[in-house]
Amino acid sequence: MPAKPDNSERGSRLRADGGFWLDLRLPESLASVTNARAGGKAANLARLAELGLPTPKAVVLTTDAWQFFLDSAGIRARLEAALSLLETAPDEAEAPARAIASLIGKAPMPAVLEEQILEVYDDLSGCGAEPIAIRSSGSYEDSADASFSGMLSTVLGITAVDGVFEAIRKCWSSGFNARGLRYLARMGLEPSGMAVALLFQQMVKARSSGVLFTIDPATGDQDIAVLEAAYGYGPGVVSGKITPDLYRVNKKDLEIVHRDSRPQEHYYDADGRRQDVLPENRETTKLSDGQVRQLVSYGLRAEEELGAPQDIEWCLGPDGLVLLQTRPVTGLERLSLRQKKYVRPEIVMVRGIGVSPRVGWGEVVIADPEKGMPASVKGKVVVLRRLTQDLAPGLKDAAAVIADQGGATSHGANILREFQVPCVVGTRYAQDVLHDGDVVTVDGWRGLVLDGIGPRVKERDFGPERLLPTRTRLMTTINIPESAEKAAAIADGVISFRNDYLLLQGGVHPRRLLQGGKGDVLTRSVLEALQVVATAFGGKPVWYKTLDAPTDEFRRLRGGEDEPLERNPLLGWRGIRRELEDSTLLRAEYEAVRQAVEAGCENLGIKVPFIRSVDEYEWARQVAIDVGLKPHEDVAFGASIETPATALTIDRILDAQTDFISVGVNDMTMCCLGVDRESERVSDLFDPAHPAVIQLLEEIARRCKGRTVLAAAGDIAQSPALMEELIRLEFDAIGISLPYLGTARAQVAKWEEEN
Repeated sequence: MPAKPDNSERGSRLRADGGFWLDLRLPESLASVTNARAGGKAANLARLAELGLPTPKAVVLTTDAWQFFLDSAGIRARLEAALSLLETAPDEAEAPARAIASLIGKAPMPAVLEEQILEVYDDLSGCGAEPIAIRSSGSYEDSADASFSGMLSTVLGITAVDGVFEAIRKCWSSGFNARGLRYLARMGLEPSGMAVALLFQQMVKARSSGVLFTIDPATGDQDIAVLEAAYGYGPGVVSGKITPDLYRVNKKDLEIVHRDSRPQEHYYDADGRRQDVLPENRETTKLSDGQVRQLVSYGLRAEEELGAPQDIEWCLGPDGLVLLQTRPVTGLERLSLRQKKYVRPEIVMVRGIGVSPRVGWGEVVIADPEKGMPASVKGKVVVLRRLTQDLAPGLKDAAAVIADQGGATSHGANILREFQVPCVVGTRYAQDVLHDGDVVTVDGWRGLVLDGIGPRVKERDFGPERLLPTRTRLMTTINIPESAEKAAAIADGVISFRNDYLLLQGGVHPRRLLQGGKGDVLTRSVLEALQVVATAFGGKPVWYKTLDAPTDEFRRLRGGEDEPLERNPLLGWRGIRRELEDSTLLRAEYEAVRQAVEAGCENLGIKVPFIRSVDEYEWARQVAIDVGLKPHEDVAFGASIETPATALTIDRILDAQTDFISVGVNDMTMCCLGVDRESERVSDLFDPAHPAVIQLLEEIARRCKGRTVLAAAGDIAQSPALMEELIRLEFDAIGISLPYLGTARAQVAKWEEEN
């Protein structure tokens, strides 16, 4: 390694003249910064510096240096070869990422670049007297379309030359880590277009640090800025290891409308080590009110000049507040479909997955279905270990429901959403944290359980005037016949009229009724419900989905003692296979459909659930014929495609004749990704917009085009990325839960216009 030059003037000229460097301390460099050369992070920091806002002294090693390194080391072709593997397997990014990291780690640093890096390090650090930070700044990063938040590396507290070169290689490699490569594929960005600049900054000795959003990221409220602050350096906050102080500030007059100061026992230093906060400082706030207002004023200036709400990382050093980086807030289009305004503080008891667009509050009652549910839950917040569809009907009068287990796509959650009951699932510890008689608020939007009677919520409904026409039919799911009239006013049909509520609400196993000679009771209840829904929807299609409940949900019913114990009921004895093996119940359901058709319900269809082969589909149709129905003549008949196997062999089902194909996206995602859709422990892996799922949907759309009506069922509105893909693939219909229909229609109309 060459000796350190001591000619700092030469270094300054080098940076001012351009080449591989941009000196953000020089006005002429600030004016020439572009995302292509400096990366998004550095370019945004340059904009802050141009505005005269406080930023660290910084120098950028540009993407020109990255390209020079690739060519000088002779590794460009091998890097591009590794990236080419993503073309056929975009989700299998681990191997390319490891290969690229190895290339960068072993490649020699060009001598001229090494010499210049040493000059810059000496200049910024005072020849090693002060630590510096090196941050990755990707060419795609921190844009309005892609944030790469937390994906690219930052190395803090560098105090030695060897640490400089180690940090450079780490930051370059981070532009091609597995998570980032998958994100590139998800966002439709070309991996070979990623180039990584490096931001060399003088370290600020942070007393406290945090994040400022110039918009409320939870609610989309553009009048509120949200600020978080904690002792120590920023990674402790952004990683979630520390619960920071929270401020909500009115942007118009800088009034602090909400503060939540938390005791802090630990902080993280520049090396990422956890340190103890002095006892006398643990209860104190990390910023004065004046500093809070000052930070927000900086953020408002940045938002105004940069033309978008900003996500700003900051710290408080010996010389005052410093802005470390900023990026546009992305994902605003995926915020709640209604806006909320909070007017009182929040204390979060537990967090989970919000599954209903409602907020409710009341006294807690801990429920154990094995020992018997409470006699009355009206006005109570019911806390369960797990919410299942057989329990959901008995919870329709609850103020709210909390479940430690389960995911957003569970059948029980779907039923409560239709009942308009606030619900949070996957909380894991609610039964341990909460007690009978506690008063809490359940925020079904954000998945929060708050202490006390919570903030008032102002909801803006989307009335008929917002219901724009769309080429794509927006259908909905009906669990409760009483909701049909309201749904029919804004939905284009029923993608799934589920009978779980009808057949399980009495708490008696359907088999016991059938064995007791009461099959006519089941038939009559289904018939009456079919007539209510079909009449409400008039000429719009109503697809009746026969019973599809896993064995564990039958077991709690009276008469369910003989249900088999299965390790994974969602992949066990369920769907049409269960009803075909003992077709008594299926015949009772089909008989209800036959009588409804004879009574004039001409818009009915039968959807065969969770088929595993074409044989099951044809067998189910034969049972309908045996009952006296005429599939494809007096009643539409179609299949629910919910496994990769049926997706890849769908031609056989199409050849067997279908009036419609309905893709069950939730189960398809579960089977494709190997992720139990009701497990909170892997809920972060459940992604219906995963490239593998999209590939299956593309194959289904290609084969069904021109042959049958194609629909996608599930609460599609919960995944805007998936919804947009379905519009692109020209699905004839998609399923949207009733509370989201108005906004989803407006969004679909916009996408259709753009395409």
